[in-house]
Amino acid sequence: MTDTQLLTSCIKSKNMDVVSVAKQLGLTRQGFWKKLTGRSEFKQSEIEKLTRLLELDADTQYKIFFALCVD
Repeated sequence: MTDTQLLTSCIKSKNMDVVSVAKQLGLTRQGFWKKLTGRSEFKQSEIEKLTRLLELDADTQYKIFFALCVD
């Protein structure tokens, strides 16, 4: 399950918005929103792009995409 709050925080910390991130991933705003809300899963390639785009360290990447429990 994706930690939406942490991912959104990382996007904001880079002075980006959901629309611009979606475009860079090759997704529509709606498609990215589905992934943020857990109605669709991020692909490995999308996780890799987000990691580079947002300059996520390994710990933050794990917390966003791979932690089993999200508060």
